[in-house]
Amino acid sequence: MSSIKSYKSILNFFPQLDIVFDYIVKNINNKTLDGKYNITKDIYAIVQTCQPKPKKEQVLERHKKYIDLQYVISGKEKIGWKFFDKDFKTLKRYNPKKDIAFYSNLPETFIDLKKGEFAIFFSEDTHAPLCCDKTVKKCIVKIPIKRFKYA
Repeated sequence: MSSIKSYKSILNFFPQLDIVFDYIVKNINNKTLDGKYNITKDIYAIVQTCQPKPKKEQVLERHKKYIDLQYVISGKEKIGWKFFDKDFKTLKRYNPKKDIAFYSNLPETFIDLKKGEFAIFFSEDTHAPLCCDKTVKKCIVKIPIKRFKYA
């Protein structure tokens, strides 16, 4: 979790995110319409104005092909988090076309993000977005894991 104001320090650890942050700074704001935006041939952003999820829908999800960078454009976001391990209970099996699986485990902690802040979720980071109280406008950038050396 960090602020877009300090994204350059993140680039010391993840230089491959340069194009993502450059895109966010230059193109993503309150006037950006909801929709899908291609950043490169394999990186894309989804801008959404979202309502909070009902409690029963606030479940942990995991992605295997893409890393999520979730950036708050306006409002406040609360995201549940828990590190994935072999003891997770599958709620919905992994769908390779949608690159998502859902789990019935409860979040271990919650991350609060406000306007201008972001969090990055790797494949080991199960997360439950939209545990917030009010509408939030956010940008979810999908970055292929293969762009990172650990993959």
